[in-house]
Amino acid sequence: MSRPARNPPAGEEGDGRDPAASELTIYIVEDSRPVRERLIETVREIPNTRVVGQAEAVGDALEGVRSSQPRVLILDMQLRGGSGIRLLKQMRATGVVRPELVIVVTNYPTDDYRKASHDCGADHFFDKASEFDKVRDVLMQHGRAMPSLAPNPL
Repeated sequence: MSRPARNPPAGEEGDGRDPAASELTIYIVEDSRPVRERLIETVREIPNTRVVGQAEAVGDALEGVRSSQPRVLILDMQLRGGSGIRLLKQMRATGVVRPELVIVVTNYPTDDYRKASHDCGADHFFDKASEFDKVRDVLMQHGRAMPSLAPNPL
């Protein structure tokens, strides 16, 4: 596993914000190294974000999400040792806290996969070939919507 990607946290000394509380932590589950690296680079472009872990297989991802408790989970549909659907079901069955945002990215954007993803708790479902940039857009939007990112009034 490579080192987590990190952007500078929000909150400069004296601005009234807690940098750790405002950081958008992200766990990436993707079995394709080039796609995983592209997702990490996408996250690096977004202020106040940090990749807290990554995995290629369902078992590693389950343990990684459990231990890192990310705010966002980005996962592929087809994984080593199973699927994104299987991971989401195992998370629910074993009591792993669901991240506040779950994004599925896939090369298999069928209606059945889309429905199954949403039924298992995915908030977004994107085709890697035509909608990859939407991952960045959703992360930016989610980061802006987090109350902890707003400056505290004096």
